Amino acid sequence: MSAARPVPSAQPVSAGAPKRRPTGFRADVQGLRAVAVLAVVADHVIGWPRGGFVGVDVFFVISGFLITGLLLREYERTGTISFSAFYVRRAKRILPAAVFVLLVTVCASFALLGAERFRSAVGDALYSFLFVGNWHFAREGVDYFQESLPPSPLQHYWSLGVEEQFYLVWPWLLLGLLIVGARHPGWRRGHARAVAGVAVGVLCLASLAWGLAETTAQPTWAYFTTSSRAWELGAGALVAVLSTRLSIGSERVRSALAWLGLAGIAAAILVTPEGEGFPVPWALLPVLSTALVIAAGVGGPVALWPLTHRAGQYLGEISYSLYLWHFPVAILLLAFVPQGSAAYLVLALGLTFALSAASYRWLEAPARRAAWFRRRGPRARLVPRAGWYRYAAACVVVVLLGAGGFAAVRAAAPARLAMPGVVLAGSTAADPSDCVGAAALDPRHDCTLNAGTAVAPDPAGASYDTGGAFACYSYQGEPMKTCTFGSDRPTATRVAVVGDSHAAQLVPMLQPQLEAAGWRVDTYVGNGCRWRLVESDSLCPGLPKIQEALERGGYDVVVTTASRAHGEVAREDYVAAMAPVARSGTEVVVLEDSPDADAGSTRCVTAVAFAVADGCGTPAGRALAAPDQLAAAARDVPGAHVVDLTDLYCAAGECPSVIGNVVVYRDTGGHITGTWARTLGPYAVERIQAALRG
Repeated sequence: MSAARPVPSAQPVSAGAPKRRPTGFRADVQGLRAVAVLAVVADHVIGWPRGGFVGVDVFFVISGFLITGLLLREYERTGTISFSAFYVRRAKRILPAAVFVLLVTVCASFALLGAERFRSAVGDALYSFLFVGNWHFAREGVDYFQESLPPSPLQHYWSLGVEEQFYLVWPWLLLGLLIVGARHPGWRRGHARAVAGVAVGVLCLASLAWGLAETTAQPTWAYFTTSSRAWELGAGALVAVLSTRLSIGSERVRSALAWLGLAGIAAAILVTPEGEGFPVPWALLPVLSTALVIAAGVGGPVALWPLTHRAGQYLGEISYSLYLWHFPVAILLLAFVPQGSAAYLVLALGLTFALSAASYRWLEAPARRAAWFRRRGPRARLVPRAGWYRYAAACVVVVLLGAGGFAAVRAAAPARLAMPGVVLAGSTAADPSDCVGAAALDPRHDCTLNAGTAVAPDPAGASYDTGGAFACYSYQGEPMKTCTFGSDRPTATRVAVVGDSHAAQLVPMLQPQLEAAGWRVDTYVGNGCRWRLVESDSLCPGLPKIQEALERGGYDVVVTTASRAHGEVAREDYVAAMAPVARSGTEVVVLEDSPDADAGSTRCVTAVAFAVADGCGTPAGRALAAPDQLAAAARDVPGAHVVDLTDLYCAAGECPSVIGNVVVYRDTGGHITGTWARTLGPYAVERIQAALRG
């Protein structure tokens, strides 16, 4: 599942039933909404086409065009802009459906996702309700530990944040400029479009330049933030400003240009790559293509049947509801069926369209048409209309269903396994009945892979079971933190643990063993801190100082590991870091990285109907497909040792997600649970000691 790239709200749309169109209704624009929302739904549910997420860019252009045109026409007609009327229309258009979907999603998360993800969903809902979700998700998007976790079911609300922030600023900025212009001698209302055009042009150029710089430096921030996206709404606004002066030619010419723009949108949907170069410059293709389609239709209707047929018009009409519902359905449905399966595709598409049609019919359209309050009594008090009570009743029903669903899911969840005490290195064969965790694959024991139905940790909260691995961890760009664990004896073996987040997982693995092993451990772990020789590194600025500390020769042993997924580090850079430390007399031990886990194997464990006997896992060929470059480098360093624990992760061509009734993985980034790390600890220490003796 890709990160959420939803369609922003398609505003404004017709205020009545489909047969009653407001003056100036554009069937081609309505059809563009359908194209955009279908592209996004296909991207998030089916995973194809590759660039379906550019539907959001199409909608940004549409919104900028419609809103700016509405504001300019009002000013030209009345000489001012009514902000109360403008924001009332926005509230009626946006809030009822958006708030209801937020409530449904939070209640469904309470029932299906476990305590930690539910708390996260509540926070996401709060930010989304305040229309600052884009900044919230931008901040979370640069968190390494969020990358491999399932996206929030509310992440698609980021685009609403971008639009509402634009709507909050643009009308006031426009009116301010018009007021300043009105004080100039010779001012006429007809000058409004010239002023607006200059303002939009400056806004677009500044935002485009900022977006280009931010896409290069911080692509996640560029994707979510208003400053990097405003030029897209500005492109639509510029078409609106110029609409009274656009004279493109005959209907045949306009039709040809519209088809060319539509072809550009189709090409963008098919070829735009995810990641590098987006939103700037790649978003230029869908943005300019959409602007061309809209501009071609300014002079009158164009023959563009893919946009104007009845099905496209209806999908455009309900596009806002489709946008709101599709992503929560796509994410929450994974609690029941595997992604990509036929059942998933049928249920996801069916539920999305059914909920969207019902939401539009009974919530979105009535709320947009109705007067929300009426005046009653001698003091003309504002009294809610009957629709408010129906809305409140629906919200109560949703809350009750969420509570009932939570009770049902908890009742069906596997029992919690009571974990035994810590087993020390050298004692793993003392009790052959100990088949918990890694011991289940110990050939000295007579164990089945899993026995009974109990499991630890709680599968719904496994992604948060770190075992304290990151209590002393340097996040991106932070100075290195160093913590000390283990024996205080003067004769203790001094050990340094070095590396990235996978090395940090050695802390809960080794810590219970340190006193008995006589080790005193210093940690040097952080985001991107794979042990390699560099002069400087923006991710891990402490690397040069780590190297200096290790080369001074104060450590007896250096233990390191690194994510096998990050193969971009050259083997020679690893060798250059390890070799001088090994030459100084310090023993270097590399633990081969844990096998990777695919998305299906981790979601299998968190499914509502999960049972220990389900056999969730990743084929060994896939789990070990990425070569461990750090381990390969260690084999080129004289005196360095490689310790392999793969036989305790994988057996018979499969790397199970649950071993000895313990959940192995926290996420798809190869991060393991703290509970599994503790069961693996005695084997890790035993094999490290054997390697050092050897």
